[in-house]
Amino acid sequence: MSSFLDVAIFPLPNQVSFPGTIVPLHIFEPRYRKMIDECVERDRMIAVSHVKKQISPAKKPQPIARALKTNQATYQPQEIFSAGPCQILKRAKDGRIYVNISMRHRLVLDREIQTLPYRIGSCSMLHDEPYEPSQLVPQQAAIVDTISQLFERQVPSDTDSFDRESWLAMDAQEFSFGIFQILRFEAEIMQCILELTDPAERLIRIAETLGNNN
Repeated sequence: MSSFLDVAIFPLPNQVSFPGTIVPLHIFEPRYRKMIDECVERDRMIAVSHVKKQISPAKKPQPIARALKTNQATYQPQEIFSAGPCQILKRAKDGRIYVNISMRHRLVLDREIQTLPYRIGSCSMLHDEPYEPSQLVPQQAAIVDTISQLFERQVPSDTDSFDRESWLAMDAQEFSFGIFQILRFEAEIMQCILELTDPAERLIRIAETLGNNN
């Protein structure tokens, strides 16, 4: 794989995505429907990024028929995000597209090579520092225990859906990303966790945040 990847960037406020997770999206803006179609056709990955600031405001609420023909707010994406291939699940009769994006890689935006009608960035991989998996087992187990307790207390009917053994068997690096398929924190906290390159630090931050919210 080339050290640089050209990916389309979909900036979404409060949306932080992690490798190993699947991000479902409902696409209705013209520029992003075009992005989806072109990326699927060209086998180009799509990044879903939390944002740094709003460049242009969203238009006033409008009927979906009109929204399907106009672009909404424009945002400046964060420089670290996850990306992966897009699968189109359904096309509505009015043009809306329902997709899943399977996040594969954590990337750093090096430079923007296209701005309109949607962003394409030249990106490099963000790798973790070396770590010893066995040293992270206690932290991983503590997080799994906390999540199990949350299920039992808050949604006991779904307790069996949380497969403790599968989560415990994961490599710590994979776990520290993949657990966000079921966890949601404030976007700024999740962005901070995404940017950490030490798996131990990620697990510590996850455990601390779970403890504060518990």
